[in-house]
Amino acid sequence: MHSSSFTEIEHKFLVTSDFDAQSFFKKISVLSPVKLEKIRVRDVYYVLASDAKHVFRHRYDAQIQQLTVKSVEEDASVRTEINLPIDQSKGDQSPAISAFMKALGCKWSAEIAKDIEVAYFTDCEIVFYRAVGKSNAVNCVEFEAVNPKSVADGLRVLSHYESALGFNSKDREAKSLFELLLPQDAPDDVKKMFR
Repeated sequence: MHSSSFTEIEHKFLVTSDFDAQSFFKKISVLSPVKLEKIRVRDVYYVLASDAKHVFRHRYDAQIQQLTVKSVEEDASVRTEINLPIDQSKGDQSPAISAFMKALGCKWSAEIAKDIEVAYFTDCEIVFYRAVGKSNAVNCVEFEAVNPKSVADGLRVLSHYESALGFNSKDREAKSLFELLLPQDAPDDVKKMFR
């Protein structure tokens, strides 16, 4: 296992609501992705009363279901991400996850729904999505390194694909999606986690 096995390395770019995803994926197809896919995803984020350094996420879609812990960082491009798979054959485990997180001391949760278009490469996933939270929405393009040997290797992979598709890492968004869609009515102590 390499040093970045529990490290997520990704760059997120906010795009406008009129972003031309069809043209974008035509450019991606020239790079010969392994697979292209469209997925609807539901993420429920949980914040614990005793831990201001992590958020937990229950992801459920047609292909995967997992419980994830992510570190809260000033810049979300490199952070801890540990995914625990949940048996998809058992169906949506939201009630069990919610009860589990409550037992751990969950003080607040929020749901984000995403319609995703993704291109899979052996070393990168490129995603366009519209994410909708309780009170707002964003459109994003994300580049995520897949199984990099190191953080430097992962950042090199991102740079390669970003450059090929006309993105500049200087324009990326440093905030996490959870932070971008944090509802205005979230408790003040939850909001403080991201200041």
